[in-house]
Amino acid sequence: MSSEPQRVLFIGGLGRSGTTLIEKMLNELPGTFAVGETLHLWERGVRDEERCGCGEPFATCPHWSKVGELAFEGWDNVDTDRVIDLRWKIDRSRRLPSILAKHREGATGLDAEQQEYLDYLRPVLLASAEISGAEVLLDSSKHLSTAALLALDPALDVRVLHITRDPRGVAYSWTKQIDRPEAEGSLMPTYKPSRTATRWVTDNLGFDSLAKLGVPTLRLRYEDVLTEPAVRLREIFDFAGLTSAGGDNVDLPFLDGKSVTLTTPMHSVAGNPLRFGGDDITLRLDDAWRSKLDEKAKATVTRITRPVLTRYGYKP
Repeated sequence: MSSEPQRVLFIGGLGRSGTTLIEKMLNELPGTFAVGETLHLWERGVRDEERCGCGEPFATCPHWSKVGELAFEGWDNVDTDRVIDLRWKIDRSRRLPSILAKHREGATGLDAEQQEYLDYLRPVLLASAEISGAEVLLDSSKHLSTAALLALDPALDVRVLHITRDPRGVAYSWTKQIDRPEAEGSLMPTYKPSRTATRWVTDNLGFDSLAKLGVPTLRLRYEDVLTEPAVRLREIFDFAGLTSAGGDNVDLPFLDGKSVTLTTPMHSVAGNPLRFGGDDITLRLDDAWRSKLDEKAKATVTRITRPVLTRYGYKP
């Protein structure tokens, strides 16, 4: 493996903010490789053997089988219960203050469990990069705590793509019941608009704080990616330092105006069902919340998020 830090473009933000679509578009370029939500790899993949985004069960996915061998000499050598226990102890929003403190200290003095957890995450990312030959890995775990932890590892060059979306649209999306095709008969969770609004504020401000602590960060609105896809994608490529894609003159063969054709499989074991398909997509603003989110909920979300709405260019 290379002695240079492996570049990781961490796609962060609250779920249902359009991150899966952005990840799929980025995954079309040479030099990139999407590993999806590695946060959930241990439960959804290693333990439960749910389907990978490529369509194969985790145990028979060619990519993840190779990762297991290269990183751990086989997934059987991983104490899965221990990793999951560490994930729920370490990689949580409520543990964020202690993680951010490490950034203020110059990434020194990681406690034993934080280091142990990173010692599981790092080999997965480095093995994925070596197997795929990726210049830039795309990790769409979204969680602020995951980004903050990965950015502490000197073997990784973590850059955060912070995606925001109008909180009323995010809140409406979290009220919808959506099937999880990777686990027959199960649904994605739903949340009340008030809970989503609170998370929208804390997560987005948290990513702003991480940027102030020195983690390279590019913040983009999902709505702007939809209205100016070519401009915004090139902005992301430049931020990621993606030289393999051609720099400023990057070609976007998968993009024709507002239509995208996405054919490169994603190896994500969790996330929006869009990761399984959606090959031909017309980019358009999804503002169904304006008519379908009831007025009381809309007012609640606006009230909770009002202090930072205009900070990200949204109108109260």
